[in-house]
Amino acid sequence: MTKIISLFNNKGGVGKTTTIFNLSASLAAVGKKVLLIDFDPQCNLSIATIGYDEFADYLERTEDYQYGRTIRAFAQPSLQPTQNAEVYLTQPKYQKNIINNQITTIYGQAIIDVVPGDFWLNSFADTLTVGTDVVQGTSLYRFLIPYLLVENLKKGNKVYDYVLIDLPPSFNTLVRSALYCSDYFLVPCTPDSFSAYCVSLIGEVLPTFIDDWNQGKRRYEVSNRYDKLIPLKGKPKFGGWIFNGFDTKKYTSTGERKEIGADQVHLDKIKATIKNVLFPKLEAISAHQCVPNFISLEPVVKIEDLNVMASEIQKLNVPLKYLSSQTPTIFPSWSLYQKQLMKRMDEQYDLLAQHIINYFIDED
Repeated sequence: MTKIISLFNNKGGVGKTTTIFNLSASLAAVGKKVLLIDFDPQCNLSIATIGYDEFADYLERTEDYQYGRTIRAFAQPSLQPTQNAEVYLTQPKYQKNIINNQITTIYGQAIIDVVPGDFWLNSFADTLTVGTDVVQGTSLYRFLIPYLLVENLKKGNKVYDYVLIDLPPSFNTLVRSALYCSDYFLVPCTPDSFSAYCVSLIGEVLPTFIDDWNQGKRRYEVSNRYDKLIPLKGKPKFGGWIFNGFDTKKYTSTGERKEIGADQVHLDKIKATIKNVLFPKLEAISAHQCVPNFISLEPVVKIEDLNVMASEIQKLNVPLKYLSSQTPTIFPSWSLYQKQLMKRMDEQYDLLAQHIINYFIDED
């Protein structure tokens, strides 16, 4: 069964987009079929995966493509039932270049597909009304666009193991929509003064999101008692957190590599906030088990600072796993430290992929 996973933090710059891009490569490397949905009006995932110029082409509206070839082509007509909703897919740029310029496939299907984002998502967010659509239960389906998009693709035999949704750094209606559609959410954090505070905000806000959905669901079910979808949605589970963007030091006395002192302080503070604020708030949600039994205080993975690789990933549209093979003229000029850092980081993304494969399997 397809699992929908949102990467979510109301704080910007925590590595949501970079994590999705590299995680998708790790999942695909073990044969998992992945769909990436860019649900952030900033559209950074679209630019990172398919390239700036290519993305500009997908945004262009023409007589044949009234809403372009982005998520807008599905979302906007879905709000206007008289028009046909379309889903346009593309693939990450690097997937088209790995083997003789052919798209890497499994069973005839691209291993990674991308639904490009659109700046129009800002306007779409304004059309979604929590009080009427959700709490009053009048238009719950308006908040299920990512899920409905995935189901639409299944009609054309496009079935995925995992759907990864990139989100804006906020608590807006786009975030609500994605979380209502999601089976799990992952929370990337960085070593800074605000990350622990933002984690505490998630503990405050997410239960409200879910309570709003359940209020609307109860009202909706009064006149739609046979609807089988709505009772299953609005149950996102905390899949763990990711410690991103820290620096390390290798201690010559032990040979161990650890976070530098300042970053370790931030790590400990985030863990304390998760234990004392996030867990109690999420565990108090009665509608479903929001904190699965496999979750611990520790981050699922620890991914160091990208260093100079960040600019290379954005410029070349290639994830860490394949960055060296795609840049033969650049890679030799990198220092041994940078090569080792790349290897350590890619191993962490592989561990994150394995965490998802091992644990995101319940059917509750």
